[in-house]
Amino acid sequence: MLILVSVQKYRAFLPIGWFEDEIRIKTEVFIDVEISYQVDTVADDLNQTIDYSEIHQILRSLSHREFKLLETFGQIFLEEIAQRFQHIAIQSRRIRIHKPQILELGSDCELQFIEIQA
Repeated sequence: MLILVSVQKYRAFLPIGWFEDEIRIKTEVFIDVEISYQVDTVADDLNQTIDYSEIHQILRSLSHREFKLLETFGQIFLEEIAQRFQHIAIQSRRIRIHKPQILELGSDCELQFIEIQA
């Protein structure tokens, strides 16, 4: 059986960017996470599943670290998930980071994001 665990629209303010002001002010982002894993049978045991609270803990802990790129944040998050849940048969991991703030004044862009899959 394939199980998908998802966290959608997790709001965070990340100290991320090339410029000191970007890091100081922090960038508002919305994060979507999807993790799928394989089981033979569903066990009523939290240790045999992907716990939402641990996903939130990883996102919270990473949101205090400085990064230059959203891609770096995403890659490290996916690595943390793989390490934290190595006892689970994870099939895929995906993070999408939406950045609603547009740096270009007068831009008609409604949405921009990066997505990383492993």
